[in-house]
Amino acid sequence: MKTVKIFFFLLLSVCFSSKIYCQFFKTDYEYYSNVPIYYEAGVGIGVMNCITDVGGANGKTKYYLNEIRVKNFRPEVSVYAGIVYLDYLAARLQGTRGQVRSGDYDITGKSIYADYKRNRNLSFKSNITEVALLIDFRPLVLFDLEPKKWAPEPYITIGIGWFSFNPQTQYNGRWVDLKPLHTEGQGFSEYPGVSDYKLSQVNIPLGIGLRYKLSPKFNIRLEYLHRKLFTDYLDDASREKFIDPALFEKYLSPAAAADARALYNRSLNGRTPPTRGIPKNNDTYMSVTLKLGVILSKRQQR
Repeated sequence: MKTVKIFFFLLLSVCFSSKIYCQFFKTDYEYYSNVPIYYEAGVGIGVMNCITDVGGANGKTKYYLNEIRVKNFRPEVSVYAGIVYLDYLAARLQGTRGQVRSGDYDITGKSIYADYKRNRNLSFKSNITEVALLIDFRPLVLFDLEPKKWAPEPYITIGIGWFSFNPQTQYNGRWVDLKPLHTEGQGFSEYPGVSDYKLSQVNIPLGIGLRYKLSPKFNIRLEYLHRKLFTDYLDDASREKFIDPALFEKYLSPAAAADARALYNRSLNGRTPPTRGIPKNNDTYMSVTLKLGVILSKRQQR
């Protein structure tokens, strides 16, 4: 439900900006005329962040923006190649590499909820590798508009992606992979409802952007992408209750069991927190990227 609300918010944002164009930049330009087909490639650099069960808001009220911690932004890079049809519809294949992180120690505030999270003391980081097929639509065509040379053009984008991740946490000066520790009893017969998760999965990117034509050959764009995920284990935390730590010795090697015992519950006061995760809300990650595109070739319509 949250992703649906975000999509409509992004859509309304672009439509609002398009109406502003409608008031100031209406021309007689016909978008369905004999316009070239462009083949474009580009690179991007930006920042990536996430919203997970770990860290996040300092209260129970969640409305997306307050769940994003500015200090958690990490660098990301991307490359893409695609085709632009009639200057209003485009398809591109994009590869992205970045990192996400969050920690309960980031939580500020004096509420009971903030105190509980800080005491829970979970943290993670994960490298993200993503390949996505995206469809861009420039809604000015709906208003029969042509952007002025000095004005950026808004667009919306949606697609399907495949991404990989690997949650880790720092322990005794080393980064430990969390998935092999089965910190929530994933795959244990004693917890039949807790299945193991895959480190490569499908996602749905959706977002908005502004494209500015520097010249007939080059353009820049500023793009925000939100990813709808089908997993709650980006941070290795989902299940509400903590498991029986005695089971780690049953299923894991002695070394892994020792790490699992130390990391499944990292509370500062030594007591078990009331909840470990929130299973009803999947995790998500997002990026803000500045891109430079170059037109490789163009073909005239017949």
